[in-house]
Amino acid sequence: MNILIPSCARRIDFVGFFKNALRDLGIDGKVVVADPDYNAPSLQAGDNSYVIPHQTDEKYLDKIFDICDKENIDCIVPLNDWEVPKLASAKSEFLNKDIKVLVAEEDVVEKVRDKGKYRELLEPFEVKAPISYMNVEDAKKGLQSGEVDYPLIIKPRNGSASMGVDFANNLDEVQHAYDSAVKEILDSPLDDATSKEAHENVIIQEVIEGDKFSVDIFNDLDGNFVTSLVRKQLDMRGGDIDRCITENPPELMAVAEKIGSNLNHVGYMNADVYYNGKDYYVIDINPRFGGGYAFSHRAGANIPAAIIAMVKGDEVKKEWLIQKAGLELARHDTVVNINKEKPDVMKE
Repeated sequence: MNILIPSCARRIDFVGFFKNALRDLGIDGKVVVADPDYNAPSLQAGDNSYVIPHQTDEKYLDKIFDICDKENIDCIVPLNDWEVPKLASAKSEFLNKDIKVLVAEEDVVEKVRDKGKYRELLEPFEVKAPISYMNVEDAKKGLQSGEVDYPLIIKPRNGSASMGVDFANNLDEVQHAYDSAVKEILDSPLDDATSKEAHENVIIQEVIEGDKFSVDIFNDLDGNFVTSLVRKQLDMRGGDIDRCITENPPELMAVAEKIGSNLNHVGYMNADVYYNGKDYYVIDINPRFGGGYAFSHRAGANIPAAIIAMVKGDEVKKEWLIQKAGLELARHDTVVNINKEKPDVMKE
């Protein structure tokens, strides 16, 4: 069984998780890694590795299909926000080749990538989301009516890795942060990842104060809810968890199940959820594995083994789906040599 992890970047740990799962299950197979950057550390960890076009390149999908054909890929596991819409758009073509892609359907991906419409998306599931405004004038009206108060957070509707995020404590700061977010969108891949104009791709949102949680929502290949994994965030770095405590709070896990059962997405989603002492609010949903899964893996979960079993049609063991609660965990960096000859270049 062969697995492709595209745009794997720094995620050497994920390569190891899937390699170890194949080994422990006694399955002959490879973990193939691809990334647009020849010096991405993960390329050094793959059984086979490829340098591919960026996901905004029109040749991106062609090269992914080339790798799948060459390596006899059975399953694709994306880790990058911006490649998910491309992979989702070609999901039927992959399935025709008997390749399972761990991404939701296109319409679900589009919905969860739009942070400005979370209340509209989640309220039918009885899940809360912050109040959001699409422009400065509407935010001003919300402030005047008392619907919201400062501070406000300004960010791209389809943002990633905390890009373009700022806070405001008065109207001048709101306008400045809004203008800065528009500029950052125009200068980044965010502009290519949506059909919206840059000024339509910014939201102004109420800030939810309280504990912050990273919540993984895992569904099977038919979109049925399987499990959730929760981590209380202690420190963040570059939009990713740096230190956390694993927790299994029943109320929050029930929120995760509502989301998974109603979205019926295939595979993995990761949500940022804040607790204000009374209610849980969903701030962000990423339609792919989040880097925070590594902490739950350390705490005993083994979702890569579950994915491999699902793709093969084998039984999924319950112990793969749970983590030990109460563990405080921290991330650290490793250093690898970059062998330029290791990855095949597929950019031409």
